[in-house]
This record gives sequence, C-alpha cells and structure tokens, in this order.
Amino acid sequence: MSDRVFLDTNLLVYLYTADEPQKQFSSHLLLTNQNCCISVQTLNEFCNVCLKKLKLTHKEIYVALAELKSATTLFSISYHTLHQALSLHERYKYSYYDCVMLASALQHNCNIFYTEDLAHGQVIDGRLTITNPFA
Repeated sequence: MSDRVFLDTNLLVYLYTADEPQKQFSSHLLLTNQNCCISVQTLNEFCNVCLKKLKLTHKEIYVALAELKSATTLFSISYHTLHQALSLHERYKYSYYDCVMLASALQHNCNIFYTEDLAHGQVIDGRLTITNPFA
C-alpha cells in the first residue's frame, strides 16, 4: 500500500487563514509530516477561494502557490482523469470537482484522501479512504 496522501482544497485554505487556528495547525502538521499530494484541480479551487473569500492579493497567492508546490507532489489532470471522475461521480454522487480530485488520488496510488467535506471512513474503489483529519 502507498504512503501517499491527497489533500483536499480546504486543508490548503486553512494554511493561509487565521480564522480557525486549530485547523491551521493540523493542516500544517499534515503537510510537514506526510507525503502529501495535490492536483491542478486542488490549486484551481485554492486560487478561487484565495481571491474571493480570503481576499488575498495576487502577490500573496503567487507566494502561496510556490510554497505549496515545494511542499507537495503536484499531479496533472488528463483526459483519463476526467473520464474516471465521471465514473466516480456516477457511482458515489459527490460533486464532479471532488471526483476529479478523487480520480487524481486513485491514479497516483494515494491511499488516504484528507478532507472534511466528504464521508469520513468511506473507501473509494476499495483502495482510497476518505479521512476527516479534524474528526
């Protein structure tokens, strides 16, 4: 089994906001103590939240992207990823964008998908466990 973990967007967002210090600390611990992976989809969502909700400047977002790139393994999204995401969407009924991240995690042999937005403990395709690190 792989020791790779995939981080959902919300965990990255907590790193750059002081609104919830315990979640910020927990996210930082995950990032520094795990073999963390993200996808281009994760960064797209992260940038959108930084612009709209956190109101970060473009310069601050560029810095955050550079930090995240150096601290994680970044996966591209392929046609195969999108095809698998549609299949996951049909079977598990999560949002399509969540399914793109789940598909990326599966394609790159991650065994844990850290998020607080999906069903804690659910196993996707028999090999990817959804885990809420704040549960």
